[in-house]
Amino acid sequence: MKKHRGELEIDEDIQLESNSWKIQRVAWVIMALVIIAALLGFTGDGGIGNLQSLKAGDSSELLEVEYERFLRRSAPAEIKVKLAPSTSNSLTDLHLSKDFYEKFQIDKVVPEPSEVYTHEQGITYSFTTANQPFSVTFYLTPKGMGSLPLHFSTDKKKVAITQFIYP
Repeated sequence: MKKHRGELEIDEDIQLESNSWKIQRVAWVIMALVIIAALLGFTGDGGIGNLQSLKAGDSSELLEVEYERFLRRSAPAEIKVKLAPSTSNSLTDLHLSKDFYEKFQIDKVVPEPSEVYTHEQGITYSFTTANQPFSVTFYLTPKGMGSLPLHFSTDKKKVAITQFIYP
């Protein structure tokens, strides 16, 4: 029903205006949530204080994994692993869970491993070491979507991480 108020004869529809204001409030809340998500790093790299990058393990305990919490399917990503050399021989083995080579396309490993072999539990990369701590960087591309638990281990230490891959 249209009403006239005051001296000006302007049509008003109070119900339409009320509904419009409700829709505007919902839209403002959604926009605020998108901005907060972007600041926290949910929409891509970075965010405030680079909250998306996480570390698991401890370099003083011989194994540390630096990774991004959220990835995009088919977008390049990297995982950095800091290792201490093996005390028993000149090769240091890094074991990764089966999901690593099933859910990721490995584009490049730096430094290049001396040996790579797969087995039922996953994949093992062997690196020649100079008896000092070193880093390995995996450049990869996610193939799937959803939550992805990964396990990294050496002969002495095991670290588990979980990444989420967006479509």
